[in-house]
Amino acid sequence: MEKIKDNIYVETEYLGCNPSFVVTSNGVVMIDAPGQKPFEALEWKKEIARHGEVTYIINTDHHIDHCVGNYFFSGDIIVHEGTMKKLFAEDRIEALTAFIKMIGPPSQFLVEIMESGSYVIKKPKFTYKGEMNIYLGEEIFKLISMRGHTETETIVYMPRKKVLFAGDNVCTAGIPNLSESCPLEWLEALKTMEEMDVDVVVPGHGKIGGRNSIKEFRIKLTSLVNEIKEKKEKGLGKEDVVREVRYEDTVHADYPPAFSERFGNHMKNSVRRIYDALGQRSE
Repeated sequence: MEKIKDNIYVETEYLGCNPSFVVTSNGVVMIDAPGQKPFEALEWKKEIARHGEVTYIINTDHHIDHCVGNYFFSGDIIVHEGTMKKLFAEDRIEALTAFIKMIGPPSQFLVEIMESGSYVIKKPKFTYKGEMNIYLGEEIFKLISMRGHTETETIVYMPRKKVLFAGDNVCTAGIPNLSESCPLEWLEALKTMEEMDVDVVVPGHGKIGGRNSIKEFRIKLTSLVNEIKEKKEKGLGKEDVVREVRYEDTVHADYPPAFSERFGNHMKNSVRRIYDALGQRSE
């Protein structure tokens, strides 16, 4: 765990995203929830308890590594309205259970909870569209919806601390799953984030960075988009481009081998997503 400001803590070594929490005089705000390995969630919960009670949990998106751990924590959940709809998709529990099973023994406790019927998806207390400000204690949290990694991705900006929790819209570990993304709007969102007054950027995956980390990620994503664009302009069909374009999946490097086929399919779907987005832009 890293202390990046007087009252802001981030964990970059858990399986999945980088969960964070901010201590205020009126409680703790947690940004994303660990839980794919239950012992990590319980360890995180114990650490937070040393600083206070969780008042709010903000999930930056609906993906499993960001929100499956909500179950283990108190506090009111705040998400984008579209994210809530994804959280309560009809097959959500089944999908969560199947995913957690693949992690293996470190997650058996959570599998048992799920299969017993005890696991529940906690309903958000608040949802928002566009932007939302939270004033807690002496801190200001600006929730901003920026279409990118998902259609309803949330970034959390603390203007007084000049800290940006970018969610998976910025990953210093590499390019994340794009199969539910809005790739061209994502590039525009990154340009907007580069203009924000920030000193510290907490990425969705990877080491903590600064404002330059946003630019570096934008360059990587732009390079991938341009590679696909060039092949498309040469007349290659979608599936031909899928076969030709490869990029290293460093974001999921810590997952068990059982996930290799799943994440391989995600990468193929990511290329398809960009190909389709480029087609829509040209229409």
